[in-house]
Amino acid sequence: MSDEIIQDEGDTAGEPVATPAPSQKNTAAPREENAGAQNSGTQKHQHTSEHKAPAHHAHKPVHESQESHHQKHHIIIGLYEKHYKALMLFSMLLLIFSLVVIGYQYATTGEIVHKGASLTGGITLTAQLSHTVDPDAVGRYFAKAYPTADITVRSFGSSTTGSFGGIIVDASGVSEPELTATLKEQFPELTAADISVRAVGPSLGTSFFTQTLKAVFIAFLFMSLVVFLYFGEGIKLKWIATGVSILAGIIMFYGHALITIILALILWVGLMVMYLRTSVPSFAIILCAISDIFFSLAIFNLSGMKLNIAGVAAFLMLVGYSIDTDILMSVRVLKRREGAVFDRMIGAMKTGLMMSFSALIAVLSAYFFTSSDVIKEIMFILAVGLVGDIVFTWIQNAGILRWHLERKGWK
Repeated sequence: MSDEIIQDEGDTAGEPVATPAPSQKNTAAPREENAGAQNSGTQKHQHTSEHKAPAHHAHKPVHESQESHHQKHHIIIGLYEKHYKALMLFSMLLLIFSLVVIGYQYATTGEIVHKGASLTGGITLTAQLSHTVDPDAVGRYFAKAYPTADITVRSFGSSTTGSFGGIIVDASGVSEPELTATLKEQFPELTAADISVRAVGPSLGTSFFTQTLKAVFIAFLFMSLVVFLYFGEGIKLKWIATGVSILAGIIMFYGHALITIILALILWVGLMVMYLRTSVPSFAIILCAISDIFFSLAIFNLSGMKLNIAGVAAFLMLVGYSIDTDILMSVRVLKRREGAVFDRMIGAMKTGLMMSFSALIAVLSAYFFTSSDVIKEIMFILAVGLVGDIVFTWIQNAGILRWHLERKGWK
């Protein structure tokens, strides 16, 4: 008995405990608790592992889909980076296609665009009807009655209910009494209160169209000047460009003879040559805006719509829409120094495409959810212009700018 006590004291003598050694019964309890804690910890760890394993397998397809998405993203970016010159060919072909369509329009009709009654002169008759009619059938009825006249019929919706409201007749080559009498023959229920007529003389319509062409030219002229003043180099060249632009604008605005218009165009062509030789980024931005306007005009001609005063306002708005993303990209690439040229271009593209798609959604919403033909005409032109701007900005303009900077040794 004494030997066992001496042996226990010898076993616990090396432990840093000042109290007497506990009995075997007392030491067994902590050991059992420790063993139980270890067993519970082991069971808890096994239980957690069993739950973690399925979670790992559940997330595996998500990682694979993300990796595949990144791989596709890198493939597209790689194609855009390595084959940008081939993509530029597509934008150039699109510009040539637009010029061919406009040229064919001029060769066959003598005009670059189908003009409505507000630009050619004629009669616009609006008739409010209580029942739905087919505008094409009404148009055929008028064409049979007046085979030599130019008559188009379209419907419009009610401003209060959004349902069918009546028809609008644009006619030239026929008098107002004849047009009204023929309409009442087809719809006897019409009264004088249901019909409104607006007449535009041929000379006034021609004057409107001439003034709108001058307005578009002057807008392009000074838009080009602002771009060159920002991206161009050399104070002397900027003063020359400012003086020539002001002179060309005054000649175009006040000139009525053909020789004055030709002189203004020659001055503008001279400015474009100077921009090309001294500031390629400025020329690329201006070329993109011109391409976008020509593309929108070509698609507008193919749609069969007729241009009215509201449509001219849309083309003027398009001048601004077509250069905002170009200036964004040029500023990011030329004025910033962090990262490579292509990386800065991709960063600008993310912002620019977000701007373009946001505007496109708003324009398409207005086009599909409105019953006004005037608003539809404006929104159609803007929608086509925004789609064209995406191609001409991020393929044509970006390609020209990158090609120019690579020749200068930029990386």
